[in-house]
Amino acid sequence: MRDWENLRYFLAVARKGTVSGAARELAVSHSTVLRRIEQFEKTLDSKLFKKLQRGYELTAAGENLFTQAQQIEGDVDKVLAQAEGHYDVTQGKLRISQPENGILNVYPLYAEFRRQHPDITMEIHSTMSTHNINQQEVDIVLRFSDDPPDMLVGRCLGTIKARVYASKQYLKRLPKNATISDYEWIVWHSAANTRSKEWFNQNISNPHVVLYAESMPDVLSAVLNDMGAGFLSSHEARKHPGLVELLDGKVVAEYTIWILTHRDLRNSERVKTFMRFMADNLNLD
Repeated sequence: MRDWENLRYFLAVARKGTVSGAARELAVSHSTVLRRIEQFEKTLDSKLFKKLQRGYELTAAGENLFTQAQQIEGDVDKVLAQAEGHYDVTQGKLRISQPENGILNVYPLYAEFRRQHPDITMEIHSTMSTHNINQQEVDIVLRFSDDPPDMLVGRCLGTIKARVYASKQYLKRLPKNATISDYEWIVWHSAANTRSKEWFNQNISNPHVVLYAESMPDVLSAVLNDMGAGFLSSHEARKHPGLVELLDGKVVAEYTIWILTHRDLRNSERVKTFMRFMADNLNLD
């Protein structure tokens, strides 16, 4: 029995002209692509590619298969899109990868979405790690990006602004003439070598860091418990009346957030309905 999946690997190599390019498109390893192509050629008993110094070139047999395979691929995509588009939006599971809650808490929106669609089950992954949507680990990602990957589709939800905050109790302990150089700092460890480090280099020559936190919720907890000053998402910090916005509200970093899905899911009614709901109701101002 022939493996139709091999045809997808053949098309990727034919389009990209290299095994490495096909591997990136398919989100698999270089060796997997080679193995699939060798298996496909053996099954068909036909040589499909000529290996050149600059990459892979189609043989006459490969060119003939490529022409026909593209039409088959288009027909399959059309059938799957039509089937997905008629899926009952009121049922099923949505798997969502989102940033940590200390950056962006969207659970009030999730609760409202569930009230509107009670038969949808939601599977939430709160992490800064990138789930592989190409491998169908999740259906939707909320992702910080200035340039989303080409294989994903969606829309920009807005910009999250980070400012410097400290608790009222912590500020009471400082001398009246204290400056930012006198603050004790809580730093998000995963961001310590990026935007926060850049800001420190520009504004404080030797910051007194008292805590490197593993996650943004940890930074928020440390600041709320009077341990020092830290960079926080204004979207979340404003929910805590015990916090004070420092530096006259100066924005120290901005993060553009997108809601994205794979192209193959763009016609899913469940996915489209959720993405539209989030875009209509998320307010980052």
